[in-house]
Amino acid sequence: MSLLSISIGFLTRDLFIGFGTDFWGMSIFILPQNYVLSDIEFIDLFHKLLPLIISIFGASSAYFIYSFGLEYFYTIKKTSWFKAIYNFLNRKWYFDRLYNEFIGQNSLNLSYHFSYKHLDRGIIEKLGPSGIVSSINYTIEQLINLQSGHIYHYLFLFLFSTFFLIFIVLNISHFYLSINILIFLAAFLFMI
Repeated sequence: MSLLSISIGFLTRDLFIGFGTDFWGMSIFILPQNYVLSDIEFIDLFHKLLPLIISIFGASSAYFIYSFGLEYFYTIKKTSWFKAIYNFLNRKWYFDRLYNEFIGQNSLNLSYHFSYKHLDRGIIEKLGPSGIVSSINYTIEQLINLQSGHIYHYLFLFLFSTFFLIFIVLNISHFYLSINILIFLAAFLFMI
């Protein structure tokens, strides 16, 4: 099966590799300044064969270690320096631990203390649901305090409100902006 695979790869090599091959014709056009495969074509033979040499060396050393030197390899595996090297290489040079401790945990702390505590639980909640509820409660408490049971208090509030509304209607063009500002300030003060 491997011979068939090698022979098919050899016969169809122009389909995959080859500088200046015209197999695809002009169906795939690459600008000359973007064509980086030309550098790969002219690498010396040693660098082209280096991955193959390292793979063969690794496979043969693994075969000899597990076939003939397993006891010796097991004694080496039990030493402290081998465990340290093994842990260092197996745990990806501790990049995950460094990333989690210095970048990941700091970003989680920042998002909790700033985003959640100050924005979500702070500003947004004060301007949103809790702020509206507290301003309604404050307004209701103030209205309850206005109800004294005396008719002259109610009459004074009625007359004052009437004159205030007439004054606003007559001068609406001048006070339109100032009324909006006053309403905003009153709502903001009630929320605090």
